[in-house]
Amino acid sequence: MTLEEFADSLRMVRVGKYASLPYALYEDLFPPGEPDEGARARSYAFAQRHGFRIENKPDLKQVWFIKNA
Repeated sequence: MTLEEFADSLRMVRVGKYASLPYALYEDLFPPGEPDEGARARSYAFAQRHGFRIENKPDLKQVWFIKNA
């Protein structure tokens, strides 16, 4: 999956719902992945551009992109 493909999939998410990314896919899209600060900064900026916020779920090994109201 590319960032463009992920952005396309985010368009289907309803307000208050989320899209989850397993750490392995997150690493592919935002190298080198969790817990790198550079990857976090790029993913937060990407999320904001598309109307989302992020929650890291280390216990699930996922990053959630939650659609803002």
